[in-house]
Amino acid sequence: MPLIGTLATGPAVAAAPLVRALATSAWELPEVTLIQVNWEVQHGPALALTPPALHPSIPPYVAAFAMRVPDSPLGPFTLAQMRLVVRAGIRPRGYCLGAVCDSEAAAAALRAGWGYPVEAGDVRLTVRHDRVTCVASVGDRELMEIAVGDPEPIAGADLLPFDNLHLVRLGPAASGAIVQVNPEYATHSADRGRPILRLPDPAGLGMAGGIRLTMAMTGFTFRADTTLPAVRFVMDPDVLAVRGTRKVDPVGA
Repeated sequence: MPLIGTLATGPAVAAAPLVRALATSAWELPEVTLIQVNWEVQHGPALALTPPALHPSIPPYVAAFAMRVPDSPLGPFTLAQMRLVVRAGIRPRGYCLGAVCDSEAAAAALRAGWGYPVEAGDVRLTVRHDRVTCVASVGDRELMEIAVGDPEPIAGADLLPFDNLHLVRLGPAASGAIVQVNPEYATHSADRGRPILRLPDPAGLGMAGGIRLTMAMTGFTFRADTTLPAVRFVMDPDVLAVRGTRKVDPVGA
């Protein structure tokens, strides 16, 4: 029998973003710089952060992710995310535990329309010839540093950035749900390098002390024209995704 998540969804839903109506139009985001670091984590604590609708990855790992957006409908912003890699049915996804955005307007829109569990803070993504680094903080609390050192070019087809899953309170009834967000990428260039991940505040970014790093896996960075589309799939957080997923009407939920 496959493993399933053991998250107590009641308290988690109570603290989740409120999405009164799902976003119905896409954001076109040109010339975005993105970075992802994959890192194995301890199994037991990570399983306790995974909703029962989802299966843990084997081995369990996180995909810390950040993107610098120079132009969006709400102006430039940089977004950093801590994501636990899971499976919805057989498909790998990045279950977003928490995120930080350096634009309050963009953070509010991402929460309200797509359910990102994001708060406003300071996110700095720096590109140098020998390293790409992103540091995310809220107030005086540094939460995460992601970096890819000594990058070397790779083909864009080698990338696996993952679609997102977000636990939310959805609609007028604020019912618990998981929404799936499927960004699209037209890649211009990509590099792979030495992964670096530092988590100075293990209680931040929705980790609740449950993300304990064990072994580095991969790190990559890329440049792409990105589309953040309207949400197309919603699932029940307590029912396995193969049975509890529904397609969203194109005009909204």
